[in-house]
Amino acid sequence: MREVAAEEIMPRWRNLAGGDVVEKTGPSDVVTVADRAAEVQLARRLAEIIAGSRVIGEEGVHADPSVTKHFASGDPVWVIDPIDGTSAFAKGETAFAVMVALVRGEELVAGWILAPVSGELHMGERGSGAWRVRHGGVERLPRPEVPTLSKELIGLLGRRHMSDARRAEIKSRGEAFAALQNVSCAGLDYPRLLSGSAHFAIYNKSEPWDHLPGLALASELGFVFSKHDGSPYRPGDNAGGLVIAPSEDAAADIRRLLLT
Repeated sequence: MREVAAEEIMPRWRNLAGGDVVEKTGPSDVVTVADRAAEVQLARRLAEIIAGSRVIGEEGVHADPSVTKHFASGDPVWVIDPIDGTSAFAKGETAFAVMVALVRGEELVAGWILAPVSGELHMGERGSGAWRVRHGGVERLPRPEVPTLSKELIGLLGRRHMSDARRAEIKSRGEAFAALQNVSCAGLDYPRLLSGSAHFAIYNKSEPWDHLPGLALASELGFVFSKHDGSPYRPGDNAGGLVIAPSEDAAADIRRLLLT
């Protein structure tokens, strides 16, 4: 990930030409030459690590949605978001990350989140905990301290595409918590959960490349996750939103207070 970021992403950061940024579904959904080049290189190099492994990348799925069938293959699958926060990257901002997960069926095997600008890397493997690498040092992350009362919890909430009426409702319901802040990009939001600066997150969209890397990390620190209605969230299932919470009890309170 560091090699690809150094070769394909950072040389293009704040150095994109006019034709290097293209809309996919609209002005807020863009792809750059850096996204595509980084995904190609990550896919090639990761597939070489584990014989017989498959690759599912954001840009690859946009070109051919059928590749998501690899989730059901039972083979190891690398899930890639070459640049999470592409809009910020295209504007020359720092709020972007490279995200990779390794899954097998419904099992989250491992996840990695790299912030190319700072060089900070979060990584975790099932049963081995979550770790942070920065300033040349490696530290194992402890489970963050989380308040037990809802009114002391800080949440991250995706408000995009909400109606005015729903925004007003959320503003009123949000008074049950210490704060409801806007989600940024998943590559920045998950490290906030890991550090304890936020305690839960609610997303309306749940693409696997946005969330599997972070969920692999968060689950190592005791976080739980489900769809908005409490049913299980599985790799490749993009319907029903996503709730990440520090415990099952907290998740139930969050759904009751904000989603029912």
